[in-house]
Amino acid sequence: MISVVVPAYRASTLSECLAGILEQHTSEPFEVVVALSSDLGSEPPAIPSDPRLRVLSHVPRLGAAAARNRAVAASRGRLIAFTDADVMVSRDWLAGLSNASGGTYCVAGSVLNGTPRSAAGTVEYLVHFFDLHPRRPARTLWHGATCNLMLPRPLWDKLGPFPEDLGGGEDTWMTVAARSRGLFRFSADSVVRHQNRTRWRDVIRHQVEAGRFTARLGRCSAYKWRPLVRYSALAPAACVGRIVSVYTRLIWWDRKDLGRALYLLPGVVLALMAWGWGLWTEGVRIDARALWRGTMRSHQVSVAGGEVETGQPAE
Repeated sequence: MISVVVPAYRASTLSECLAGILEQHTSEPFEVVVALSSDLGSEPPAIPSDPRLRVLSHVPRLGAAAARNRAVAASRGRLIAFTDADVMVSRDWLAGLSNASGGTYCVAGSVLNGTPRSAAGTVEYLVHFFDLHPRRPARTLWHGATCNLMLPRPLWDKLGPFPEDLGGGEDTWMTVAARSRGLFRFSADSVVRHQNRTRWRDVIRHQVEAGRFTARLGRCSAYKWRPLVRYSALAPAACVGRIVSVYTRLIWWDRKDLGRALYLLPGVVLALMAWGWGLWTEGVRIDARALWRGTMRSHQVSVAGGEVETGQPAE
């Protein structure tokens, strides 16, 4: 059996997402576990009725990592697939992930832009999900996203659960760990369409948060570009590097959309400047806290060793 995990909070597209999952063309039985969290007194979204569907409700809101962990704990499948409430899956999505996994590998599927008519939505896709374009060479992919991911349960038991204190990037944390063990694959044919944010304010705000969790991630995992995100002073270089990377990949993978992407260059720059700002501010905060803790620890060791701050013997 395959267990499909879907976290949801204020998800207007949840019913459409679930309808697509329930229409999967696969010979293997599957269940769908929705971790639905909401604010006190809020109206829950409409959910289709189906015996394969289970809903875990929680008030108040759970973070995405906590919601996924809770759903996995309640699931029964030998394979665990992850997607999000703002994602539309193709009908052979589960079959493609399952075949690529073979019950052994962590598999990331590809992601297409689900908001092509929105300038803000297209910018968010370019800066956040374009890494997972179907035309990306499989050997070059080093991470995956929980909007399109599958793990066999034994591998989840080794690598999981998702850390709940990163505030984002838990999927990168886990897939990088799987890749370091030689247990990570890319299934370009397992396609989903991500419904991106379509308001500029929301895109910029989310990129600031993405920069912040990237700073945390770069200090606790084998992040590919770790030196650029580990040292706060290099945040501008990381920002410029990502801009260059987006447009270089467009030339190789999706040249037909290059003209529009060039038109959207100011938006891409703005979004990645927001990401760089989050990366820098969070990095400075983390480093300052680490320095303070190191200073306090050194002082405590000094006092325990029989010295006071003046260097004179303690009485």
